[in-house]
Amino acid sequence: MTFLARRLLLAIPTLAGVLVAVFLLLYVAPGDPVQQMVGERADSVTIARLRAELRLDEPLPVQFASYAGGVLRGDLGRSYITGRPIMQDIRERFPKTAQLALAAMALAIVLGIGIGILAALRPAGAFDKVLMGATYLGISFPVFWVGLLLILLFALTLRWLPPSGYGGGLVLILPALTLGSRSIAYLARVTRSSMLDAMSSDHVRTARAKGLSSGAVVLRHGLRTALIPVVTVLGLDVGSYLTGSILTETVFGWPGLGRYVVNAISRRDLPAIQGTVLFLSVVFVLVNLVTDLAYKRADPRVA
Repeated sequence: MTFLARRLLLAIPTLAGVLVAVFLLLYVAPGDPVQQMVGERADSVTIARLRAELRLDEPLPVQFASYAGGVLRGDLGRSYITGRPIMQDIRERFPKTAQLALAAMALAIVLGIGIGILAALRPAGAFDKVLMGATYLGISFPVFWVGLLLILLFALTLRWLPPSGYGGGLVLILPALTLGSRSIAYLARVTRSSMLDAMSSDHVRTARAKGLSSGAVVLRHGLRTALIPVVTVLGLDVGSYLTGSILTETVFGWPGLGRYVVNAISRRDLPAIQGTVLFLSVVFVLVNLVTDLAYKRADPRVA
């Protein structure tokens, strides 16, 4: 059985568990779920219609079979607030969240790995201490607080960048930097640590003894060896980009999936919350699968 087939088989029970957990989400909160959605002032006709739409009058196994069948057909139900299919809302908003997450990841890769390599070249030096101190602050600060500070400095004081909105270019810089700030700091620390181990290994000393240039030794031999923990952090951070985007999108008014979830939670739109959580869980499993494949690519010994 191939590496990819084994990972796909392992993903099936994970997705099945997520499906059960998301289905039971409707019943976790105390009280009647329909009353929670519509509030106490709703009339009996609306309550009866919602109960029929959600199949709450049927036995629990029948409800689950109906929900699972709909999910397998790509039907996540309808939003109580927008009245539209939840899958349609997700299709419209997820590309905006993915755009923000990819921009944050690109910043994290360039800045995080770059800072880590520079710090590892002169360990315990003044440059290393300043960079690691900055990364410590980056890990410690909450994402929403970083966003507010960036808006205050670059949008309101210096007026270099817009404080909110949606689009590419300048509008994307502040939310992407906010979302990627913690990942940049953590990736820099992991890269520095891995590079220090790699640069003291035998094959790097052999490469130096052969007379290779410093750039070739660092990038071709040191960085390649240090990539596995870096790929691990990147793979895990993709999930944090998607979930962390909830706060970032709210601070910057970014019309992505995170803001959609916040609106659904504030207005108790339980079908929308269920559908979004299930969708993001599937994305998270797929990202982990891609991370495993990247492992295999970086180190063929991984089984």
